Amino acid sequence: MAGCMSLALQSTWLDDRGVSNPARWRESLFSLGERDASLAVQNDERSLHVSFITTDPGLQARILKQGIFIWFDPNGGESRRFGIRYPLAWGTMPGSIDESPQPGGNVQGAGKGKPGDDLEIYTDGFKEYERVGKKDAGGIEVNVEQLSDTLLCQVTVPLRGPAGGSYGLAAAPGDQIGVGVETRATRPTGESIDTMLPFQVWRSLHLSARR
Repeated sequence: MAGCMSLALQSTWLDDRGVSNPARWRESLFSLGERDASLAVQNDERSLHVSFITTDPGLQARILKQGIFIWFDPNGGESRRFGIRYPLAWGTMPGSIDESPQPGGNVQGAGKGKPGDDLEIYTDGFKEYERVGKKDAGGIEVNVEQLSDTLLCQVTVPLRGPAGGSYGLAAAPGDQIGVGVETRATRPTGESIDTMLPFQVWRSLHLSARR
């Protein structure tokens, strides 16, 4: 179910305040060809903003229960070099093996806020990840909203982390990177095969160099 990397996306420039302009990202939505899902991407010289939307009820339910992964490969491929998972609807640990990183993964820290306050930051595929609260995410911002029959998931990530920091894509305006959207498979509980299968799409993304 991996996406075809030849279907490249073009990022648009963020507004002068460095925030996402809802009118502009709606105009630049690109269909992913899977599960009634689309993606829009904006950037400036400091950060990358990804907006993922879907009207598929089954996919929405899975994201709200298990979270969604947004992956980035600064080399332009389909490697899980850096990733974010959000929302986290349970307590301090994943609720089932289907939601867990691969065996042997190393988790660091755990947010102590309410459900929905935490996110997970992955820096080496599923091997290394850290669970943090939104306030401690080092410039990473996440948001999930239910808008009528549509689920909107938004992630903002620094293109380059602060000095001595670990959160950043190691990318710059004008670069070509890979971006992936993924969910985990669910346990069989009577759902259709399409509902049980994971959602996984990768696209090549060209970061905007200027307005």
